[in-house]
Amino acid sequence: MIQPQSLRYFAEVARTGSLRHASETFFVAPSAISKQISNLEKELGAALFDRSPRGATLTAVGQLLLDYVNANTRHVEQLHAAMDDLSSLRHGVVRIALVEAAVHSFMPDLITEFSRDHPGIAVHLEVCGTAQIVDALVDHRAEIGMAFNVLNRDDINLHGRSIQPLQMICRPEHPLAGRKTVSMSELGNVRVALPARTFGIRYLIEKAAERANIALQVAIEANSLQVIKNLVRQSDLVSFMPPLTLEQETAHGWLRAVPLDERDSGSATIDVISFRGRQLSVAAQRFLDLLIRRLRTGRQFP
Repeated sequence: MIQPQSLRYFAEVARTGSLRHASETFFVAPSAISKQISNLEKELGAALFDRSPRGATLTAVGQLLLDYVNANTRHVEQLHAAMDDLSSLRHGVVRIALVEAAVHSFMPDLITEFSRDHPGIAVHLEVCGTAQIVDALVDHRAEIGMAFNVLNRDDINLHGRSIQPLQMICRPEHPLAGRKTVSMSELGNVRVALPARTFGIRYLIEKAAERANIALQVAIEANSLQVIKNLVRQSDLVSFMPPLTLEQETAHGWLRAVPLDERDSGSATIDVISFRGRQLSVAAQRFLDLLIRRLRTGRQFP
């Protein structure tokens, strides 16, 4: 085994902070995992964890070892991919970092389609904000990124960009649901639910309100688009989101999307990116090709 079992035990305890959780993952007694970690500490001559009733936290040396294990794991995956018959795509891992909007829209169907054609390829998803997605690519934790409004960077490849105009969303029974368009100036007295300020679309919403010279009545603020959609679906709150975030809800008639007046609407972009300093694996390239084809359907690309 290229990655020793003791290091796998160590990494799982580091991830969960618990011997018990690690033992449940590997179906091994906690005492056996504890002994393996003790052997590692003796070999390195330093403690790997600070232990307390609340769990185990990494020491400085432990963090160094975890960084080594993570890097080694990536190298092992690359080695397996290189040794495999690449034309058959029998084994491998595709790691994707993406915004929440993509997780709840087309990504499940896309992964299902990819896995049907390539059952030996595992797909790992990391859901985070745009800045964290770029970091994941640079740190080699992901090969493909999907993020809103990525700034131009010399070390990032832009494979595709889909224009996503901002829309007002509401439940089908809302008084504004039947409108063809709505202006921001009409929404000054309407209670709204907004994403947290860490979301790129929050900036677009606030700029649209500023252009309309209104102060939005923010009743709910959340760092989850899914939570906001559920609240809007069950109340008279409205919110603002690009089409990508609403594909399932509008298709099932759960939510209504009303375009903003052209004078008020801003546009987000959903960008498909990779790190320029890393060549994509064959599996990742195949997934990327499928992703680009899927996004191009009915959307604008450069």
